[in-house]
Amino acid sequence: MEWKGQQLSRSMHEAVMRVVVRGSEAVKTRAVRSIMSGGKSGRVYMRGGVTHQASAPGQPPASDTGRLVQSARTEYNNDELTGKVIFSTVYAAALEFGTEKMEARPYLRPAFLEQLPLIKEDLNKEMRSVLGRMG
Repeated sequence: MEWKGQQLSRSMHEAVMRVVVRGSEAVKTRAVRSIMSGGKSGRVYMRGGVTHQASAPGQPPASDTGRLVQSARTEYNNDELTGKVIFSTVYAAALEFGTEKMEARPYLRPAFLEQLPLIKEDLNKEMRSVLGRMG
């Protein structure tokens, strides 16, 4: 029997990175969907002749201009096996965490927590697949 440690290490690294990419994209997609979905129950107001339904505290933010959703992107670091989901508007963090004057409208943390079991399952499948090919 021959031990192929470097091949196993390389295959595991590639498998983990695939999971990082798929998981990050799934979190971004889920966060965007939560912002874009209806069912918000905050105040209704008019701006520029258009009626807008805001989100209530604790709900994902209601899309108004679309800038928050348009700012969503992912970044990856293959060496560190990490992925980031980034919403880059100046108000993204204020919506996620709240401010002194506004309660939080979380969208990214709930998306991550919703996707986490699926990411773990995906990782387990990838690891079993790599180990199965090595045996």
